[in-house]
Amino acid sequence: EDVKNLLLHAVNAGKYIGAICAAPSILGKCGLLKGKNAICFPGYESVLEGAIISKESVVADGNIITAKGMGVSQQFGHKLVEVLYGQDKAEEVIKQSQYA
Repeated sequence: EDVKNLLLHAVNAGKYIGAICAAPSILGKCGLLKGKNAICFPGYESVLEGAIISKESVVADGNIITAKGMGVSQQFGHKLVEVLYGQDKAEEVIKQSQYA
């Protein structure tokens, strides 16, 4: 209940929420994904209550960013940089990454 209240407060305050792997299921259970595009670890889609399940590995919809799992953690991190600091900064980080 404390986590739910914290998440609701953050979303209502316009703060960003990032969730990867099975964590988006918590957002779904809290009702925060209704009508939003989201993704999670395969098999948890049924608990993303009200979400529009994306085929993308990383999804940003409004102030909620979700990702499929550990295998896309670098892309998830870059999406967080993009959302917080802009596309130019995200591209700069990508160029400095080992996988770019």
